[in-house]
Amino acid sequence: MMWARGADGRAVRRVAVALSVAALLGAGACGPSDQAEPSSESPSVTGPGSATAEKSSAAEAAKSVLEKGIVNIESLGEGDGVLQRQFGNTLASVPEDVLSVSFAFTCTGGAKVALAFRLAGKEVASAAGTHVCDGATIFQRSIGTAESGPLGFSAVATGAESGGYAYAYHSEKKQLP
Repeated sequence: MMWARGADGRAVRRVAVALSVAALLGAGACGPSDQAEPSSESPSVTGPGSATAEKSSAAEAAKSVLEKGIVNIESLGEGDGVLQRQFGNTLASVPEDVLSVSFAFTCTGGAKVALAFRLAGKEVASAAGTHVCDGATIFQRSIGTAESGPLGFSAVATGAESGGYAYAYHSEKKQLP
């Protein structure tokens, strides 16, 4: 199925992209005095830097699962990190020729993660779901992008306080030229 997108659709998309970029720039405009103090971690048997190394390796493990499970698909954006109580990401804009996006997510550490999605500021209830951070399976959802605008996810983790996560937005269906 082909979607026609006129001048009005492109104008709305340009405004959405501009607002997203402005929000990202504003979020990164904190000065040194605005930054949080480094957390004080208790030293472990292997030394004070081992907690950071373990967290980094948890994110890398999740990223590895995702990379092995999702291959040969055009990536629109991706990321990984240390599992937190709340986290998320927004893809500023989906290319005009992309009709649907595949979202993939995985995590380690045993927590349970509830995922919610928004497209152009509206909730996409059909894509929401939960995922157990077993370090082996991938949560995947297809999200139609007939409406232009930013596409984002938010996640709330419960249970275990350690582990890592990785996610990716992939082009699923494209408009034929």
